[in-house]
Amino acid sequence: MLVGFKVKNFRSIKDEVYLDLRATSDKTMKAQSVFENDKTALLKSAAIYGPNASGKSNIFKALIVFRLMILESLLRSNTSVDLPAEYFKLNLESENAPSFFEMDFLLNEEIVSYGFEMNKKRICAEWLKKERGNVTLFERVDQNIKSNKNYFQEATKVLKDQTSERVLFLSILASNNKPISKEIVQFIQKINCISAADRGNTLDYSFGQYLSNSNRASKIRDFMVMADFGVVDIVASEKMISAKETQNIPDKFKELLFKENSKIAERSLRFLHKKHDKNGKEIESEALDFFAEESEGTQQFFALSAPVIDTLEKGKILFIDEIDASLHPMLCQYLVSIFNSKKENKKNSQLVFTTHDISLLNEEFLRRDQIYFADKNDEGMTNLFSLMNISERKGLDFAKRYLEGRYSALPYIVNFENIKFSK
Repeated sequence: MLVGFKVKNFRSIKDEVYLDLRATSDKTMKAQSVFENDKTALLKSAAIYGPNASGKSNIFKALIVFRLMILESLLRSNTSVDLPAEYFKLNLESENAPSFFEMDFLLNEEIVSYGFEMNKKRICAEWLKKERGNVTLFERVDQNIKSNKNYFQEATKVLKDQTSERVLFLSILASNNKPISKEIVQFIQKINCISAADRGNTLDYSFGQYLSNSNRASKIRDFMVMADFGVVDIVASEKMISAKETQNIPDKFKELLFKENSKIAERSLRFLHKKHDKNGKEIESEALDFFAEESEGTQQFFALSAPVIDTLEKGKILFIDEIDASLHPMLCQYLVSIFNSKKENKKNSQLVFTTHDISLLNEEFLRRDQIYFADKNDEGMTNLFSLMNISERKGLDFAKRYLEGRYSALPYIVNFENIKFSK
């Protein structure tokens, strides 16, 4: 399970920020929002608020880069493409420093910290530590790798010598089936990420799951029905057809886009809704085309369905950037309540999301330690802080106080009062 994620000198983040999923001593919604693993109490979800351009999405992007490097650094070793380090550009001090990433997580009931620093050309540092006893399993500075022979015997000299300056040592160890490293990489693989700009791939995944997995299809159907879109069933199909048979592309473009006799997949997705007679009596179902006739909110919710279900089924961690994109506040509340539910979230899966939805700033959905705010200071640097860091008593209207600017993290529009709109 995820304990926390730390990043610095990445995009708008200059100084270290830490997203901490360790639960505090707060008793609010403890049974719903907190789970204990051995002696560690962790949160099932966390929300990050903040105005546009505050940097909250950069925390999400840092997680994606962290995951990408661990899973793909071996593939990048023989390319000349720059590593995905993006230093903070608004300060001379940071432009020559590497980007820093570190994740704390539970591994075999112990808290383990793994992290690395990199610039665009090489790995500058890397480390793996156990919190209990403050034990360093291995530590790397440039190409010098030192390991603990008593606790981490899988770090052999041969594998150290095989590690190039563009490759993570952890990735080398895991690729050679070293047990601890392989288990860590498998944990990282269990993190699902959904960006606001990439919902097309998410929709593609959910459609594929509905079409190919009957058990998953049943759960997706129930997921949509429970959201109360008026949906009673979903019908999906896919077939390969000649590119010349496509209906929605002008002929002049078909010649440019497709080779002669090429085949493409034609997909159909229809949602069945109740249909009534003039007296309001239900008579049959009407099939509506998903892409042409369903609302954007319905489309977005269907896109999220398979990743959410996959996360809950397998005890994964799900990061969603802009969870409220095109979704009604009640649907956002529904998603959060699923992760808070012992019945629906039996494996203690975790949800982390960015949002503007103030309806969730309520102790019925989120505790104070589950609420984070991102804000930029006068130097353009992103700060991240929890509502628990602010001396607020229980029972307050957090949404109202947020909109009043009590927690900062609100957009400031210069001369807003003087803006006039033409009639």
